Parts: sequence; structure tokens; C-alpha cells
Amino acid sequence: MPGKKILIADDDPSILEVLTETLKTEGFEVCSARNGEEALAKVRSEKPLLIIMDVMMPRTSGYEAMQKIRQDPATQNIPAIVFSAKGGMKDFFLDMSNVEFMRKPFDLTSLVDRVNALLGISHGATARPKHVILAGVEDLVVNKIKDLLLRHNFQVLVVLNEAEAVTLSKKFQPDMIFCQLWEDDKILDPCKISQELLLDPTVSKTPFYVYCKEALGLQAMKNFKQERIITYREGSDLLKKLEDVLK
Repeated sequence: MPGKKILIADDDPSILEVLTETLKTEGFEVCSARNGEEALAKVRSEKPLLIIMDVMMPRTSGYEAMQKIRQDPATQNIPAIVFSAKGGMKDFFLDMSNVEFMRKPFDLTSLVDRVNALLGISHGATARPKHVILAGVEDLVVNKIKDLLLRHNFQVLVVLNEAEAVTLSKKFQPDMIFCQLWEDDKILDPCKISQELLLDPTVSKTPFYVYCKEALGLQAMKNFKQERIITYREGSDLLKKLEDVLK
């Protein structure tokens, strides 16, 4: 979608990454900012057709940035979506024209729908890409899985530890989660991730898969159902089994 540029402003790198990849998949051009001050500069220099902005950011907040954007005749008519974990922040934007509020955690499909609606774009019944959280210790294996998922048109967010996996799963409510079972659970423990997500009704039913070497299969069965365990000897063996899961 040439010329359809969107500015994303958020101080959380993980959110920037997910939103950027999602919107690029939808055909948009994306530029980004890490705080309100940088967002103001990007709005003036990049001239985006739409702004997506977090409210709580360092240096200059999203609210302060949007005030200045609306005061400038050159930018006052750019549609915007602002979001915050605090629902009460919505009241601060009630008097701003063409600004929509979304509360975190938000559904990515709903966000894309709002972007398209604000820009007057209709995709009809076009299917949206699914999103996956991928956690693992071995970079080579993780990268092979990521490449496979990308070939199947999934959006993939790679995480490095339990806290990241839990936080991003709750924020983005992925369609699937894959986590490696490693010899040392102090490095990465899928049980901790699974147990915490089961306590949150927004992600408790998200398919959670564990992949591990065959030698760890019995260990995996102590905590996970057999149909959620993917064991392998070689990387190629793992990819074949993942293909079956993705069908």
C-alpha cells in the first residue's frame, strides 16, 4: 500500500515490534517513535496518514503530544488511535477530534480494523495473519521455527524468558504459543509460563505447545498433555512435526 504511512509511538520496544510487523503485513509503511517528543518531530517530518500512540511515555506524554498535534494546522486533522492500560485516560481525549481510545491489552485484529476504518479502507472478508509467541534457548532452532512460521504467514514474536512470554501473551493474546523445554529449567521454564497464563481468562485457552529433544519427552509429560508436546531428534524432524501442528 504505497504512500499509506502510519506513525507508531510507544516506549515499549516489544509493542513497537509487534505493531510494526502487523501493519507492514497489512501493506502499510511504518515509522516509529519512542517518546512524545520524538513523535512530534516524526509527525512533522514524515507526515503520516494516521498516528498510533501510547499515552504514558517519557519526556513528553502521548496526551501532551496529541495536544500539540491538534494545535498545529498542518497536523490537526491527522486521525489518531491512542491507547493506555488505564481506562480513565480516555476522558482526556474526549474533546479532541478524530482521536479514538483503545485500552491495553488490545486485540490486534480490532486495532487493524480501526486503522482501516479511520483510513476508509475495506478489506472485506480478507483473513488476518495469526500471531505466535515463540520462546526458546537454542538460537538455531528458534530461528528455524520462526522461518517456518513466517512462511505460513504467521506474525512471530520471539521472547527470551518467562516474564517476557507472560507479559506479551497477555498484551497481544496470540493465537498460539511455542516454548522450548530445556535441560535446565532455571534458564527457561515453560511450566511457569503455562501456569501463570492459565490464571488469566484472556489467554487461558490459547494453545500452548512445548517442544523438546526426545530425551526430555518423559519430563515434559509430567506437566503437559501429550498432544501439546513436540519431541525431536534433529531440527528437520522438529519442522516436520510443526508442519502437522500448523495444518
